[in-house]
Amino acid sequence: MPKKTHGFGESEGFIVATPVNIVWEGILLVPIFGIIDSKKAQSIMETMLTKILDTESKTIILDILGVAAMDSAIANHILKISKATRLMGCECIVSGISPSIAQTLVHLGVDLGQVVTRATLKDALQFAFKSAGLELKEIREAQPAKKTA
Repeated sequence: MPKKTHGFGESEGFIVATPVNIVWEGILLVPIFGIIDSKKAQSIMETMLTKILDTESKTIILDILGVAAMDSAIANHILKISKATRLMGCECIVSGISPSIAQTLVHLGVDLGQVVTRATLKDALQFAFKSAGLELKEIREAQPAKKTA
């Protein structure tokens, strides 16, 4: 049976496609879900590097909020992905680091010193926009004038 690309989760007979989303010119987002094994990490890296080349992006956000568990092998895959993006001239921001994953990384002694990390996707997006010289502003709707009797 030929392999097909479908959805975000793995199921029998399917391989997972890693979506690389363009957030803004020069800024990409890759949401990661499930378990990251060597095969999936290689697929993620290839997809990211190709998209960086195609879009000439300078920032990519690797959001790991959907990664349920972290071990030294997964942390190593993330480090390799981050290093490869830097070699392409693109800064990699890792976001979606939950308290439990942060504690696990500390207990494992994983050195993420050269990796830009942000706890939330919102924080990562703010950092990416600032790095690109963009400013986000909240636009508030004008309040209607009060009627006087």
